[in-house]
Amino acid sequence: MKLSNLKPAAGSVKKTKRIARGTGSGHGGTSTRGHKGAKSRAGFKSKRAHEGGQMPLQMRLPKGGFKNSHKRYKSSRADIFVVFNLNDLSVIAENHSVTVITRKFLYENDYISKNDLVKVLGDGELTTKITVSANRFSVKAKDAITNLGGVALIEIKSNQLQAVSHALNLSNVTVREISQCYSYVSDDDKIHIVAEGSLKLKFDAECHLVDSTANDLFNTLGSKVVVLS
Repeated sequence: MKLSNLKPAAGSVKKTKRIARGTGSGHGGTSTRGHKGAKSRAGFKSKRAHEGGQMPLQMRLPKGGFKNSHKRYKSSRADIFVVFNLNDLSVIAENHSVTVITRKFLYENDYISKNDLVKVLGDGELTTKITVSANRFSVKAKDAITNLGGVALIEIKSNQLQAVSHALNLSNVTVREISQCYSYVSDDDKIHIVAEGSLKLKFDAECHLVDSTANDLFNTLGSKVVVLS
């Protein structure tokens, strides 16, 4: 072996690829970068699912879901209520010759839409003894109704009661437990149970008024609703 015969092992040394040295170099023209555009520039990045500027697929597809009635899933948007004052209730009771006004009654007589929430305020004067069921009452309105011997009922949906039963692990749901989960209900409020959704848990409930449809939901599971006087 002589020093003049020494050379690198085959394949260990490769010729440097020289780009942008003219067409004769074999790497001229676009200099191995393809063609013009963002991808031929340093620092190119593409967003995931980018479709070249058109509306991407995930934004073109319709969105769907359901609304959970439990308080922890409620948005920060304030509920929008249809407001009835005491004088409004007096007129309605007189025009229809009724002593019980519920949200269902207001809907069937075209005072509200099906999904409207009802709040009773204390403007005007109440002249007759009536039972009123609504989603909210002002203190003044509630006092005016009860001072005439009437009843102010807070409407609670059957699936809301199911959420209370599940959250607190109860076999019997009363006003006290409802007030722990819903801030607008107090311990001395009177409850009106209406049907909403389906019931999967077996539990009993206490209230002051219950719709027949809601009562059937409880009976189907072998549960019972105790109506307090």
